[in-house]
Amino acid sequence: MLIDEFVRYSKVLHRLTADFVRAVPEDKWDFTPDPPGKSGREPIPHRIGDGFGPFCKQLRHVVCVRGVYNAALATGKVDWPRKHEHYGGPLTREALVAALDDKQRQLLATLETVDINAPIDWDGTPFTFALFTWEFVQHEAIHHGQWSIYASLAGFDTPLSWRASWGL
Repeated sequence: MLIDEFVRYSKVLHRLTADFVRAVPEDKWDFTPDPPGKSGREPIPHRIGDGFGPFCKQLRHVVCVRGVYNAALATGKVDWPRKHEHYGGPLTREALVAALDDKQRQLLATLETVDINAPIDWDGTPFTFALFTWEFVQHEAIHHGQWSIYASLAGFDTPLSWRASWGL
């Protein structure tokens, strides 16, 4: 069944994300591959520097988006303006890992009661549960791709789970 497969894969995805978080050296926790002024572009107001934010802020973003996704499953509607309400803690590894784990527990609990036949309002577009799962995975996978570049540019190894799964 689709919901069982999503539960299974969400656990794989969560493990891969958590593995990377644990692999980031302390001195690279706030590394960004795009420091201010490097690209010549105008700074983007919601980011540090010209483009890619520091890793710790990327992780906070993933935590917040997971919160939006969990709420959307529970309410049937994404609510992007409330994204930052899903995490207000510090940018430390310990706090963000705890928040990430909490979002995963919330997801699994919500999936026990979700009506997979009910549409989810995605900014005015009705999403099926299947479309929702693809969006969820795609979002985090995009960040995994970015983080593999962060690791390469910052000079540290990706976790063994990433190298074994994808060769990254």
